[in-house]
Amino acid sequence: MPLPAPATPRRAIEFIGDSHTVGYGNTSTSRDCSEQQVWETTDTSQGIAGQLSRRYGTAYRVNAISGRGIVRNYGGFAAPTVPDAYPYALFDGKTPADDAGWQPQVIVIALGTNDFTTPLKPDERWKTRDALHADYEARYVRFVQDLRRRNPRAFFVLWATDLAEGEIAREVGKVGDRLRASGETRLAVVPVTGLSFGGCHFHPNVADDAKIADAIGKAIDGRKGVWGR
Repeated sequence: MPLPAPATPRRAIEFIGDSHTVGYGNTSTSRDCSEQQVWETTDTSQGIAGQLSRRYGTAYRVNAISGRGIVRNYGGFAAPTVPDAYPYALFDGKTPADDAGWQPQVIVIALGTNDFTTPLKPDERWKTRDALHADYEARYVRFVQDLRRRNPRAFFVLWATDLAEGEIAREVGKVGDRLRASGETRLAVVPVTGLSFGGCHFHPNVADDAKIADAIGKAIDGRKGVWGR
């Protein structure tokens, strides 16, 4: 006879991000990878999301797209950014995501790598780095506030690496400051340093994922009542 369906975990985490959240090439033993090797060595379940979900015994969702950012994609290529794509289940921009019943206690976001790790091109709409910063900060704040309206009790963790000479982490820190100034209290900003970026194309490998997950876990453990207790 068929076995009963496993019980749904009472805890839930949502992860929103780019290739770092996807786990791009994270099981690779080399940074030099073909496209096929990237597919073969990408394992989200061994990445940040999988590691944290096992740590806390949670259900989890990963809403992440490699190469995308908050307002700018890698190298400035044209495609929906993560906030623009987020409401939809498919890339058609028409099929809405069905989030009925999904109320994560924790929402982990990492976006900015693709906004800032490549230089601006003359044909992009930002003529200065300061203009890009201002647009990024404003859009990120709105994105978190939109998520807050749908998840009134969630604890947000915004994390960032020290890539781009610290530009990403500084900008995420400013986003955190603006959110707190607007009244947000259930929020942590987590800078992560000391990564090897030993995965495909200088992405975090599984060991790096463990360091990131540990840093996020410390932020979660340091806040009372995250899981409703």
